[in-house]
Amino acid sequence: RMQMDYDAGNKAAKPNIRSYNVLIGCWAKSNSPDAPREAVKLLDTIIAKYKSADLDEGPNVVTYSSVMTAYAKQGDVVGAQKVFDRMQMDYYAGNKAAKPDIQSYSILVDCWAKSNHKDSSRAAEKLLNSITAKFQSGELDAVTYSSLMAAYAKQGDVSQ
Repeated sequence: RMQMDYDAGNKAAKPNIRSYNVLIGCWAKSNSPDAPREAVKLLDTIIAKYKSADLDEGPNVVTYSSVMTAYAKQGDVVGAQKVFDRMQMDYYAGNKAAKPDIQSYSILVDCWAKSNHKDSSRAAEKLLNSITAKFQSGELDAVTYSSLMAAYAKQGDVSQ
């Protein structure tokens, strides 16, 4: 509706990155099985509109993290990882607003914890080691560690 209002001439209703992020966040929080697909479609729309100068800002860490959350909520590690990889490529290509943060990494750790992959706890721990190499230990939070513990507990490995 916002887009239709803008297209009808209301220049004050022009969608921006915040409005797209809210929409992606709604999909990510929904229980819809289509949420990841719809979130990626919105991400692709943002990128296309930014490239054609129809949007003033490109995707940022919130955009990518919200799309990752849509995948993580369904335990889709592969999907979440693909979005994370896109975010990193976008950042390395010069989009400083797409720099992965501790939350981005935590989403992946949580996704591994929720997955049924036989090596999920090892993958989550490997990712945690990568996180600790990139961030100061004070930046790691209880959510990240809890996700790692959940991955081990899911596999019955309480010794870790």
